[in-house]
Amino acid sequence: MSQHDEPLDSGFIADIPKSRALYERLRQFHWEYYSELAYQRSKIYDSLKSSLREQAERFEFSKWQRAVKYKYALDPLGTSGSLVDPGGRFNIGGIDPARYPVFPALYLASDKGTALAELLGRSTTRDLTPEEVALAKPDSIAAVSASGRLEAVLDVRDGSNLTAFVTLIKGFRLPPALASKASRLGFPLNIVRTVPQLIELLHMSLWRNWPALFDAPAASQIFGRISLDSQVEGILYNSVLTEKPCLAIYHQNFQNSSSYIELDDPVPPGLTVRRLDSSNCK
Repeated sequence: MSQHDEPLDSGFIADIPKSRALYERLRQFHWEYYSELAYQRSKIYDSLKSSLREQAERFEFSKWQRAVKYKYALDPLGTSGSLVDPGGRFNIGGIDPARYPVFPALYLASDKGTALAELLGRSTTRDLTPEEVALAKPDSIAAVSASGRLEAVLDVRDGSNLTAFVTLIKGFRLPPALASKASRLGFPLNIVRTVPQLIELLHMSLWRNWPALFDAPAASQIFGRISLDSQVEGILYNSVLTEKPCLAIYHQNFQNSSSYIELDDPVPPGLTVRRLDSSNCK
């Protein structure tokens, strides 16, 4: 080790406790931040649910695609993979189950390239398309075709479907003490005030950074929780990788509905579920 390297190494090691302490302060702040906004949402929760449910419409889809990791190949309509930390864009996985209850979602894409890209194509490689990145990866996967009809789908690409929701939340304010803490930590607070802001948050490409860095759900995951509780059966959105349509389906809400999703092709021996509807949605 040269004399030039030693002070750098020593400085780095000395900073570790400080970095850990800062991380713990940030983690605690995000729990307080989440809790405060959750409290404000709770006071108008029925109105929030109604604002989403009233905008949900019937949606039929044919030969959409679902890609899953190979270990789920005999249960392609299962959702256990969505519960792995941190979950999916519109569902909460095992981030911190004691604080943030987990709930699953089933994800579909309108074409196979998008389904593969959503599962595997999260690389930032500029020379390849998201589909090419996905195909270049060696991971074992299974891709299936599925069709169905949902009675209550919320299209979050259409701002008019979110106007009433934003009207309800845009007045949220943080207590001065919490705002002061955010300022001391150098963390910018961006409470949603407009529909374009919400659409941007729901389609944010780096949504995983929030649960990964702060052990707290991303905004889209919280929105998914409200949508699930409102009896919405699916969220229609665009892939940030291919800009093609995708669906996050809450089959839990099929119980009192005629909604269904089923595989299009003959299934191999051992496959557990070919169709999800009110008879087996739980």
